[in-house]
Amino acid sequence: MEIHKDIQYNQGIGKYKVLSSNAGVGSIVTTKAGFFIMPKSVSFWGFVRDLNKQIENYRDSNNNKDPDPEYLSRFAGVDIINDPRFVDFLKDNQGIPQLKYLIDVPHLSLSNWNYPKEKDHPLYLRCKENTGHELKPDHFYIPAIHFPRWFYSRKEKYFKPLEEWESLWKQKTGDTKLQYFAPPRDPYTNTNRSFKDNNQLIDIYDTLVQIPILLICKNGHISDIPWYELFCAGIDHKMEDMKKPAGFELFDYPCQDCEKGGRHELQWIENRNNSESWGTLKCKKCGKTHGLEGIMNIHPYCKGDTPWNGYGTKSDEPCKDVNGAKSVMQMALVTSNSVYYADSFNSLYIPPKYMPDEILGPLLQKVLDLLNTRWYPKALERKPNLTKETYMEQMDIVEKAYDSEIDITQEQAEIIKNHFLAVKEVSKDTHEQYRFEEYRVFTSHSESLPQTPNLEFKDIDLPTDLKPYFKKIQQVDTLAMTLTQLGFSRVSMPVPMRIGGTVVRNEGQRIFNEPVGKVYSLPANQSMGEGLFFEFNKDAVDRWMAEYNELFKTRYNQPEGEIGKALKAEIDQYGAPKFYLLHTFSHIIMKELEFSCGYPTASLQERLYYSDRMCGVLIYTVDGTEGSMGGLVWQGQPRLIEKIIKRAINNAKECSSDPLCWENEDQLNLAACFSCCLVSETSCEKRDLGLDRRALVDENFGYFKEML
Repeated sequence: MEIHKDIQYNQGIGKYKVLSSNAGVGSIVTTKAGFFIMPKSVSFWGFVRDLNKQIENYRDSNNNKDPDPEYLSRFAGVDIINDPRFVDFLKDNQGIPQLKYLIDVPHLSLSNWNYPKEKDHPLYLRCKENTGHELKPDHFYIPAIHFPRWFYSRKEKYFKPLEEWESLWKQKTGDTKLQYFAPPRDPYTNTNRSFKDNNQLIDIYDTLVQIPILLICKNGHISDIPWYELFCAGIDHKMEDMKKPAGFELFDYPCQDCEKGGRHELQWIENRNNSESWGTLKCKKCGKTHGLEGIMNIHPYCKGDTPWNGYGTKSDEPCKDVNGAKSVMQMALVTSNSVYYADSFNSLYIPPKYMPDEILGPLLQKVLDLLNTRWYPKALERKPNLTKETYMEQMDIVEKAYDSEIDITQEQAEIIKNHFLAVKEVSKDTHEQYRFEEYRVFTSHSESLPQTPNLEFKDIDLPTDLKPYFKKIQQVDTLAMTLTQLGFSRVSMPVPMRIGGTVVRNEGQRIFNEPVGKVYSLPANQSMGEGLFFEFNKDAVDRWMAEYNELFKTRYNQPEGEIGKALKAEIDQYGAPKFYLLHTFSHIIMKELEFSCGYPTASLQERLYYSDRMCGVLIYTVDGTEGSMGGLVWQGQPRLIEKIIKRAINNAKECSSDPLCWENEDQLNLAACFSCCLVSETSCEKRDLGLDRRALVDENFGYFKEML
């Protein structure tokens, strides 16, 4: 279907993709028409903008009180996601203290003619029924701009930024509203075809050609190449200066007027004879030319452009590198991975009952006080090395409370136990602390508490052959996973660093542009699913790491590239052998589950619980409207999961790419390849890096070597 009008110029994209690693705010997306666009800040997204206005109006009318989520769901044309733990984390971690709500991204279908079908959307119908108000199409839109902004004409070769082409289009066609300019069209090239619109024949023009290269910097900024200044510097023979790694002042280069008068009139001349050249810039008036050989090596200073906040916007602060010097940009193709690294974050929903900060009533608080001040201290007098976990395994809270004339239920006992076992010390790594809260729920409970929707799980009877390696395995019948984007970076992945014992992460650029005090909501996606949780025997893992410590120091000291640098830093935080063990185990189990339960590995995902105090893996799926049909949980039965683990371990011993795969020792991936360990990158938390099956099955040092 050919696009002729601006209201047809829409790009269909899945709701999960707009918060993913390749299509979020500030990324480059390829349209069906072959052009490149950039999604704008979430502050411009229709449903986010409209909700924020509603919140402000409600607060103004109700003494600064926040509206109830149910009220917003009925009257604001949005679905509010229930995950208060996630909201609290984002408030603190991202420094947005007024954040109140996570909004589910609405999915809007397009008609056969590429028009938005907003009147069929459930949110539209619900809002109209409750308020009589009809949501406008732009309520559902995610706005974008064309980027890069420079285009040339196939016929006349003129090379101009989009704003100049728009002005020229208005002059030559009389279409002052740019109704028929979409997608960007060449006013010099009438195709002699036409289409009918409102009983009027409209001429069809050929499309312009977009230049697919741009400039990026490590601070997340992105710019068009200043082509006019580049041409001026080129004819002044400054090409070698532009290539110097220290940087070059290209954006503010002092251009001289054309010798024929006025500015140069640029043309883009394609060079079909030289495969190493993009082409040649030529001034039509004076005839001077500048060849683009070596353009990929130029290094202009960054001027801090943030076009996702509106074209022409810049950073408030000068763009500087880590040493305080002017930041230098580098060239990149629009399709390069280096253009965009999303910093997404997903949260496993934990019902408030499990959280240690839940307010206890007087009765439960009395039992908790007895635990902390009398019962446990007396037990420590008899056994000084008795841990809280062991103590809880050996005592019955309901019976103990009954002896003190306090009557509580088993459900209340579980809540008290959760508070008692809660670790007081908070990790200096906020991401690790957040994930530890999830890990603690699984490891501290043999089954889920009653009346805790969206999280249901239970222990299985651990087979005898698995007990040396695992502490527990759980079937997670129901789970809810919420995902949002925190920010993004460019050039290379952000690297977490330890500074004074605290883990610091460079989150890159924000996905919103309001002041932090005005951020009331963020878009997110929540999916239902099921999974299997594996808690490794941490004592056994620690003994294994200690036994082969010297060997591991050599084996896990690989060289690192730009992409691997971030992961290498994370791997080394809490012990590389443990990471390789957990991560590789996760992958071989996912590949084995593909054969046993019918889910392709692309439908499975992993969640690694890796730190000094965590050693576990959650493998889950969120396919379908309700996650799945129980196939993954079914495989968690003791007789089945034992077979799956043993088959996976034995299959990991051999690979069709051996001996090359087995003997590889020069990358972050060691004995691992697509034939044995690698899975779809959508399934892996770590971009398919940090894998080594020899950590599992090597006959000399493998963790599972006795199982072979």
